[in-house]
Amino acid sequence: MKYILDGYNVIYQIAAVRGKNLRSQREGLIRLLEIAQAKNKRLKGLTVVFDGQPDICAPNIHSTLKVVFTKGKSADKKIKEMVESSTFSRDIAVVSNDREIRACISSAGAKKVSVREFLNKVYPSVTEARCRSFKLDGIEAKKINQELEKIWLG
Repeated sequence: MKYILDGYNVIYQIAAVRGKNLRSQREGLIRLLEIAQAKNKRLKGLTVVFDGQPDICAPNIHSTLKVVFTKGKSADKKIKEMVESSTFSRDIAVVSNDREIRACISSAGAKKVSVREFLNKVYPSVTEARCRSFKLDGIEAKKINQELEKIWLG
């Protein structure tokens, strides 16, 4: 299954990555997704789509995460185009709470996944009640830092 994430829609559901500026928010989400990929082999086909121009550091060299910037087009429109142009749209899950995107991708044959569903899959320790204001506790943050260290240092 390939996942396409509506980047800002996901960011606004995770308090841990909401920061002072867009760049730090995008980088925070990218790092969390890289960690999720390292933990879960089924998440190798992740693409995150952001509105705008690229201005962040690239995903880790060992990451299979794909980051798409729309460069003058809305992320919603880009996501719809990605699904509609796919030969196997049934093998795509779009992660977004945006009603318009969800309606469009469903009619194209892709699976719609709410941000909450996705976060519960990626971080099963996060309960549904805490998902909207997802914050890492000290133990989880330490585990993530250790995993990042393994990834970055090989």
